[in-house]
Order: sequence, then structure tokens, then C-alpha cells
Amino acid sequence: MKTKLIPVLCTLFILLFINTGFAFNFPVTSAEWPKVYDVQFGQKGSFVTLEWKAQSEPKEIYYEIESSTDNITYKSAAVILGGFSAKNSFTYSYKVKQTPGVKSYYRIKQINNDGSFRIVSEQSL
Repeated sequence: MKTKLIPVLCTLFILLFINTGFAFNFPVTSAEWPKVYDVQFGQKGSFVTLEWKAQSEPKEIYYEIESSTDNITYKSAAVILGGFSAKNSFTYSYKVKQTPGVKSYYRIKQINNDGSFRIVSEQSL
């Protein structure tokens, strides 16, 4: 049993490193977070739109949109891949239906593949 399991685990380990790019790229440190700017939260009817721009993103970066009804406990609403432009800026947009009559809080979290993160923007609507 062990002889069959070891090659399978080695193959999975190699595929993980090749597909994530960790074997060839260094993680972003907190001092090197890509610039996020022009953040806008808007509401039109029963929909909330979050838009932002990011500049010079390495492919290790992604975003998580979180929502809350009490501004204390946040739940993940969406994960948005980043790192589309290492040299230029890229515009992101997320649209969600809001529950009528309920005040909601939203935040955009910028995350690195190593698990480190920062809150880019937070707002209630």
C-alpha cells in the first residue's frame, strides 16, 4: 500500500507547485502590496456594485469580497482572481443583490497566496 501511495503523493505535490507558481515566484511582502485605488461602492435598486482598480499586480494576488449585517462577523461573498496585469492597471467589478431593508457592510480584502492579507476598503450601504 505504501509503495502505491508515495508516487501519487509526489505527483500531487509536483502538480501543486507547478500550478501555483510557488516554485518560480517569490511571495509578495506587505511592503510590496499592489496599489489599489479608485474604490467605489454603489447601490442601484436592489443591487450593490463594488468597483476598484489595481496597479502592477503579481499573479499571487487575489481578492475576497466579504459581507456582514453587523459589521463584526463577515462572511465571504466572492473570491476574485487577481494578477492580470503586472505592468498596467486592471479594473475589477463585483455586483451582488442586497436584501431589502437590511443594512449591509462590505469590504474588499486583498490576499496573497501565502495567506497574508490587507483590507483595501470597507463601507456600509
